Amino acid sequence: MGYRQFFLIAFIQISFLTNAQLYVLKDQRPDTSKYNCMLHEELPVLCDTFYRAISHLDFEILKPFVPDLKFLRETFDTLAINFRNDQVLYRQQLLLRGLQRDHHKIIKTLNKLDINFKKLIRTELDYNYGKDEKGNQYCYVTQYYQRRKQKYSISFIAIMLNNYWFFGDELKFDLTK
Repeated sequence: MGYRQFFLIAFIQISFLTNAQLYVLKDQRPDTSKYNCMLHEELPVLCDTFYRAISHLDFEILKPFVPDLKFLRETFDTLAINFRNDQVLYRQQLLLRGLQRDHHKIIKTLNKLDINFKKLIRTELDYNYGKDEKGNQYCYVTQYYQRRKQKYSISFIAIMLNNYWFFGDELKFDLTK
């Protein structure tokens, strides 16, 4: 009986000592890679918030329009697609990198054409729905803008995952005639 009490007391003391030695930096920043994705059940709501967010020309505001890792894992589990965690991470990072690249191109184009995005007036919104052979829903969304006599458009592909709409791919800014 004495050995059991001794080992129990020794185990409790060791666990307190190891817990007490946890070192935390004074200026520790929160993890910036974690964000919560915005869930939109209706496509017009997604488009409205997306076009309001893109007018700020800040990439960090656009990140929540891409599904996060947790949501992608749940989606792949629901669809019975066997992906390892690193493959899911790769898919999510691929979506984020594509959005970042396209966003950077839009900013370069706006600067090159000397256009202030906030002065553009939204005129109409066009939806072009579709389904692939597996039954996945997507939509080509185009928002038209006007500034004086010039007309512009911003388009992207929205995808539906587990009954929620997200930014998919191909964010483009074009001068329309």
